[in-house]
Amino acid sequence: MKILAFLFFFLANSAIALAQDSLEVVPIDTFQKYRLMQLWEIGVSGNAYKGDLAQRYELFSSALHLGLKFAKKKRWNAHLNIGIGSVRGQNYAYEFDENSRPNQFFRSNIFTFQIDLQYNFIRKKRWIAYFSQGLGLMRYMPKNENGERLQNILTSRPTGEIYGNITTILPTSIGGIFLLKNGYGLGFQLSWLRPTTDYLDNISAWGKTAGNDKIFLFKFHICVPTWKIRRFFSKEVPQREIKSGYSK
Repeated sequence: MKILAFLFFFLANSAIALAQDSLEVVPIDTFQKYRLMQLWEIGVSGNAYKGDLAQRYELFSSALHLGLKFAKKKRWNAHLNIGIGSVRGQNYAYEFDENSRPNQFFRSNIFTFQIDLQYNFIRKKRWIAYFSQGLGLMRYMPKNENGERLQNILTSRPTGEIYGNITTILPTSIGGIFLLKNGYGLGFQLSWLRPTTDYLDNISAWGKTAGNDKIFLFKFHICVPTWKIRRFFSKEVPQREIKSGYSK
């Protein structure tokens, strides 16, 4: 949580700096051409797991995200996202059968890649609100308190119960982006990743919670238009105008 707090503090200060960056005013024609075609996203999220070792989303861990939003169309657009972080759960009062010995704690590093189809149900010149449904892959590796891979501790599961560490995810999200006058944007998103596995916590057959494990996350991110990045690397001198292409 200290890492998550630091990252939130860093993003908040970055957002303030971006909002105050009014010295370089975007040319109207260039802004109108590129501002809503592609937006790069960098952000942080708080992630929580729900399953056999947690009946609700209560223990949050952090993750970093890098995404690319295609926003050329008014309503339907694609979105790519890569995330790296962790989830955890524990229940030392967890009751199990006399002959079973499941783990009562786990922490799993996760790496996700997903493709989303986003529907902009509100799209204005300065902000966007959207709903999305996606498909992706997630790599996970549950470990115990000592950092040992639970996948390799066969006594933590019934005999013959073996699983892999890559699963499909079906992320459902809702969020919004507010575009600043200098071309940058600030975004917030809620997501339910919906993994198609019951082994995020290493518990399935000995578990008492029906269905697959679940992950919820809330994400804050900064958006940077592609033309901003191109101009930075090409070292073009921006035109200066009195008015920008924004209207309220």
